[in-house]
Amino acid sequence: MGIPFIVLVYFAYGLAFFSMGLLVSLEGGRSSDIRLRKALRPLAGFGIIHAIHEWIEMFNLMGHVQNDTFYSALSLAILAFSFISLAAFGSFLLAYTEVSRRLILLIPITLEAIWVFGLYNFRDQYAGDALWSIADTWTRYTLAIPAALLTAIGLVAQQRAFRRSGLIRFGRDALWAAVAFGWYGLFGQVFSQNTPIFPSTIINQEVFLDIFGFPIQLFRAVTAVAAAIFVIRFQARRTATVPTQRITTTRDHARRTLPPRGCRPGIRTPAHRP
Repeated sequence: MGIPFIVLVYFAYGLAFFSMGLLVSLEGGRSSDIRLRKALRPLAGFGIIHAIHEWIEMFNLMGHVQNDTFYSALSLAILAFSFISLAAFGSFLLAYTEVSRRLILLIPITLEAIWVFGLYNFRDQYAGDALWSIADTWTRYTLAIPAALLTAIGLVAQQRAFRRSGLIRFGRDALWAAVAFGWYGLFGQVFSQNTPIFPSTIINQEVFLDIFGFPIQLFRAVTAVAAAIFVIRFQARRTATVPTQRITTTRDHARRTLPPRGCRPGIRTPAHRP
């Protein structure tokens, strides 16, 4: 019996974000931009943690995970933490001073508080599988969509910073990554499970399947692959450029500090002969 198509979708979905998170975690610390270097840390966390969530869902579809309360709570917690990390990434990209970096942390903290408050209220109204479905939808509405939009806005700001520095190719990759994250959040997360929460009663993954003929998970996977590719591209290019910039800077500094040829110690200039 072959592997179901949806299983392959979840695998590719997770692999894209895992590859992005792994590369960013390994190379992100080498960025010369302090603001970008700090922002890349939560992005690496998002990529790896969200990949784990998608692979847990994949194993659940394959029947290798026991679908009980512990599994549902663990899956929800991983999903929420990944999107909070993504919100932190987008927020840090919009912070240009040390004070703003501290204040802007209020954005992911506020999103988390709203998420927790909603879950607390739903706990008294629903139970069983309905509660976990509502919690998943609520997580996407309150965390995933704002986090992805914050990331898109932050990457547009980063694109402008690259252009001001003359790094046109990096800016182009950052802009395409912003587009991918924007579609991933605004379109990919709105179509959630069909639950009593508005607007999931009207806009849900079943409606998406009826309209487009393929599952919303495939759309999320495609946008995830696109976002990962463009983030990896500008990060890899940026990392490869930093050593070259350092070598060039060192050479320029040596040329400026080196005394004129005739004035170097230990070197005698021949006397002028008429």
